[in-house]
Amino acid sequence: MQEIATAASLGVATVFRYFPKKEHLIVAVASYIVQSEVIIFEKIVHGEGTCYEKLNEIFDTLIFFQQAEHQQNSKLIEAFECYVALSKEPVEHMELYQTEYNKIIGLFTELAALGEQDHSVRAGSNSVNILLTMMNVFGTFSKKMSMLEGIDAFNTRVDPSEQFNLLKSLFLESLKP
Repeated sequence: MQEIATAASLGVATVFRYFPKKEHLIVAVASYIVQSEVIIFEKIVHGEGTCYEKLNEIFDTLIFFQQAEHQQNSKLIEAFECYVALSKEPVEHMELYQTEYNKIIGLFTELAALGEQDHSVRAGSNSVNILLTMMNVFGTFSKKMSMLEGIDAFNTRVDPSEQFNLLKSLFLESLKP
């Protein structure tokens, strides 16, 4: 906590006033990262274009999140989610993170409704679930690739960029009407 206070040019007591436990700070940082992603996804979903075009842009954005300048955020979210999953006790203030994550779910629900209206993606009774599943798979893959970046023991023989583009193509092709 002292290192964090020093980096923020604050006294450690000030940091503890806002974040009495390290866990509170970690939840706040994870929530902030997801909030920054929500802002980007909102611009795409509420921007111009068909559902299919917006999905293409979202996949490109998720690929971009995996690149070097964003890998720290991806690594932190992956580590955070693992920490929460393995924690024996409920993590305090998780509602902050859940609120931001629910905004993403809402955006993809909105996007599925657009797809039904503009007919740019295959219609179905479970289109919301299909889009959410695709985004979860793609996002999880992106975070996992960030975690494993530069570790030779996890080299898959297929370039990560090629893997992202293959997965994107598979998902988008399956959505065409």
